Amino acid sequence: MNPWGLYVHIPWCRSRCPYCAFNTYVDAEPPFSTYTQALLCQFQAHQGDFEGSPSTVFFGGGTPSLHPPDQIHRLLQAFAPKPDAEVTLEANPGTVNSNLLGELLQAGVNRLSLGIQTFHPQHARFLNRGHSVDDARRLLEEVAQSGFRSWSADLMFALPHQSLAEFQSDLDSLLACDPPHVSLYGLTAEEGTPYTKALQAGQFPPQEEDLWEDMYDCAVERLSAAGLYRYEVSNWARPGHESQHNNLYWRGRHWLGLGAGAHGWHPQGLRTIGHALPQKFMAHPQQWASQSQPTSREQAVEYLLGALRHKEGVDLQFIKTLGWHLNTAQLNQHAQNGLLKIEKNSIRVHDRGWKLINSLLLTLESALVPASVPSQPC
Repeated sequence: MNPWGLYVHIPWCRSRCPYCAFNTYVDAEPPFSTYTQALLCQFQAHQGDFEGSPSTVFFGGGTPSLHPPDQIHRLLQAFAPKPDAEVTLEANPGTVNSNLLGELLQAGVNRLSLGIQTFHPQHARFLNRGHSVDDARRLLEEVAQSGFRSWSADLMFALPHQSLAEFQSDLDSLLACDPPHVSLYGLTAEEGTPYTKALQAGQFPPQEEDLWEDMYDCAVERLSAAGLYRYEVSNWARPGHESQHNNLYWRGRHWLGLGAGAHGWHPQGLRTIGHALPQKFMAHPQQWASQSQPTSREQAVEYLLGALRHKEGVDLQFIKTLGWHLNTAQLNQHAQNGLLKIEKNSIRVHDRGWKLINSLLLTLESALVPASVPSQPC
């Protein structure tokens, strides 16, 4: 029985981050109970597409830590995940305290993903995080003592006017809390976001490529020295603390996406998207806003996009089950330059290749050939 996961989208936030391109909404009084009922209806309508119980549940957003713990408990009772399932909830500083952490534990959450981002007040203000640096430090201290099976912290770099020394200080502050998992993200200009519009208007300086690389290299060195290993291009973990839910995405597994604008990938080969507007989703929870059946090549490309990001790389046998080969002759130059490792059954990113992941993905996509056309030997 293949493992599968549940992604549950909670779309509300207290404030809108200028860099965020996710489907989120600021609402002073979100209709939590009505939204929970819609999630249950959607789950009941589509759980038959999957076999057995989910092995992971991930509450993402938005700010899921705003959703009342009794509603989280109600959802998890209906989802009935496997007894050893990883159940993750994203939480932002300023939205939880020690009492709420205890309630989330009792509700069935066993892993937290914390949106820390930075410990410098001026950068936190730019990100409009809706919490103070003191809130972030307090949350880390409380979570470390709370009894969750695992937790992760997000950290951002390449912020406007951020120096290398400031980023090193952020790393110091985070590592002092002994995190079992760290997700590291360089600030990117997503289309349509306030940050991107301001960047295009010249209100912020463009990111310096050399400084970006210096920050990334610093993070790789410091996280590795602290006992965390990189298992995905943006994720580091201590052994046993990898995100099992995200591994489903990166390894080509299936998941049911619940909630406003949530995406899903069903075993029958169906891509689904829920209604983006919460009001429309709550009115029609059993309907998909759109669904599609990707071609075998589209499936292969999507698999490459996730698998190459992971330390285990691309499973060449799995690509064959989709009806495709990779012409490894087109990849030899990257292997000779130390960017890729081409092995009998896999192709993995190596060394400097992690910083060039996007260009390597384009190269692998161009190397896809139908299974009827044999790939050339290395």
